Amino acid sequence: MKLAFFNIQNIFHRHIGLVNLYNNENKVRWTQEFENLMLRQHSSQSDYDRMRILSHFLGFDKDEQTPYYTIKNTMGQLRIKRGVDMEMPKASHLTHWEGWAKIDSIPIDDVAIHNKAKVILEVDPDVLILAEVEDRDSLLKFGQSFLSSEQTSPYKEIVFLPTNDTYGRGIGVLAKKGFNLESLQTHVNTPDCNGNPIFDVDLQKYRVKTCSGMYLDIHCTHFTNNNNDLELFAARQKLQSKHIATLFNKKQLNTTNPSVLVGTLNAPSYSNAIAPIIQDTELRDITKHLSFSVDLDKGKDADYFRLGAYKMGVNIKQRDYLMLSKGLFNATLNCGLVRKGMGHKNRPKWGIFNTIKNEKHTASQHPMLWCDLDI
Repeated sequence: MKLAFFNIQNIFHRHIGLVNLYNNENKVRWTQEFENLMLRQHSSQSDYDRMRILSHFLGFDKDEQTPYYTIKNTMGQLRIKRGVDMEMPKASHLTHWEGWAKIDSIPIDDVAIHNKAKVILEVDPDVLILAEVEDRDSLLKFGQSFLSSEQTSPYKEIVFLPTNDTYGRGIGVLAKKGFNLESLQTHVNTPDCNGNPIFDVDLQKYRVKTCSGMYLDIHCTHFTNNNNDLELFAARQKLQSKHIATLFNKKQLNTTNPSVLVGTLNAPSYSNAIAPIIQDTELRDITKHLSFSVDLDKGKDADYFRLGAYKMGVNIKQRDYLMLSKGLFNATLNCGLVRKGMGHKNRPKWGIFNTIKNEKHTASQHPMLWCDLDI
């Protein structure tokens, strides 16, 4: 059985707030690139196209901040809203509505969408967990139109569950024939000591019945930092990690079902913020398995190990995890990481798809993690 986890960073459209969230860390590089293009004596059409893209990234145009109306579908009635405290009248000639709407998401480049699919098809897993999915309709269309072909069998089970995320990012589960999703469990309403949800996104559990009749419990979570407050984020990570560790320790006492934890924890394995998961459970990270394989960095980077990276020669900071209970870890035949859909900010450091010409074409800023289990 092949199992994979991929933070896909949305499929067809992404919330504009998430796009802006990453802008500050890239602005210096974008500014330098824009200036270099401006100084060229002979600019090509592609240079002008790139400058238009960079001008948007750098905030030269502020169209997204214009106070357009927000359109909402409420019980079949089209209603409009202007401002947080305003009432929402029905859209009609009485409201003097002219048809403008505020857009809260932007479309993802077609090349990037195909690269997302190429990452998945590189492994062709039997059970696939996707983080940061915008909605069920997108997940269905993606599975049917991009992940099914004469070479690959389609996913028969396609499930989407929303979460607490303020940007609407949910989690998707896809399973092929012979792998049945028996049950789902969500922790969106699990409270902390103040009565607020513990999980900023969710902790979801999927019980899968495999071809052999074995039951496999897969858990997925995502620790997000939406306000750039690192101290507050670390405290939230620690709180959520402790809760997850408690659940896994209780589970190991009460059942023998093999268990998996996948997710974007947004911290390296040595971080105190996720120490309860790493140190206080019997879960083992697949990056520690002897069969763990990945296309290494090119040149001198292949012999270098950055603190917090996946392994020597894979010098991207570890944020994503696929962790197995002891029995599953011992039953792992092969495992690895696919980062061909991740672009480089500077010079090439690892092999990527030849369809990635710029950052718009990047499949995701996250790699895919996978394992092949003898179960």
